[in-house]
Amino acid sequence: MKLFKIFLAITMLLMLEAMLQPVALAAPPTQGAVACEQEIIIQADDWLSKIAEKVYGNVFAYPAIVEATNTKNAEDNTFTKIENPDVIEVGWKLCLPNTTDAAALLKPASAPAIAVSPANPTGIKVGRLVLATTTSTRDSGLLDAILPDFEVRYAAEVEVIAVGTGQAIELGKNGDADVILVHARKQEDAFVADGYGVNRQDVMYNDFVIVGPPADPAGIKGMTDAPAALVKIAETKNPFISRGDNSGTHTKELDLWSATQLPLVEASSVVDPAKKIKRPEGDWYLSVGQGMGATLTMASEKQAYTLSDRATYLARKQNGLDL
Repeated sequence: MKLFKIFLAITMLLMLEAMLQPVALAAPPTQGAVACEQEIIIQADDWLSKIAEKVYGNVFAYPAIVEATNTKNAEDNTFTKIENPDVIEVGWKLCLPNTTDAAALLKPASAPAIAVSPANPTGIKVGRLVLATTTSTRDSGLLDAILPDFEVRYAAEVEVIAVGTGQAIELGKNGDADVILVHARKQEDAFVADGYGVNRQDVMYNDFVIVGPPADPAGIKGMTDAPAALVKIAETKNPFISRGDNSGTHTKELDLWSATQLPLVEASSVVDPAKKIKRPEGDWYLSVGQGMGATLTMASEKQAYTLSDRATYLARKQNGLDL
């Protein structure tokens, strides 16, 4: 069992690296053909997708910013040369083209011939493997992309149990899972230190965003101070949906409420009544004990705010999520 934990974590990391290699995101523009409608300097907590959503109303328009900025860099080195869209730094100067140019830059070039190695068996036979992971990981679509290939290569049959981080860790402690893939660093370190697991590996990273109705009745859009945004939601008593499932996302949410300095009440956890948590008081705050996908759906239906991991939010946004 311990060998499987090491093996799958490293294998998943290598597969992720292969999946994330950039491939012709947009047609390369002619040198000097793009004019900058706006020139901006990266601030703390900026993301290219966040800037794209603010300027173009589309989080997936960020490759146009990359292409325009790199084009301008060729003639003016005060603009940044963006090598990796996922890694940006405060102080970088970006070129934001107008809407028409951005749309043109997003039209894909003719796809180059790409040799994809088939998922050939390796001769290693893993057999049945139980993976306890988070609902965020499942809802992001990641497992659907990588598990079929893994199962073919290693003669494995992976059974996925998608729960909150706390529950996934408990499954590991009880010996009911061979591998856990979770996101709560302190709990992970304790899991290994207490002898329940071995060889903890960083596989990927995600971040959290506060999302809410398009009308934004609490007026938090554009804020970069998460606790301050939560204060505005609480003061205006706009509905807030909490996962309430002792997951890594729920743990982060509670940490953010603690940082607000607002008066909090002690309450029983929805999924574990014996566990006490500190949370806001009021019928505007709803703790539902659900996974990320279900929580986002409920927030969309009720036009409420919630805390989500970015990957699941973006995946659900493509399917019509009204947040």
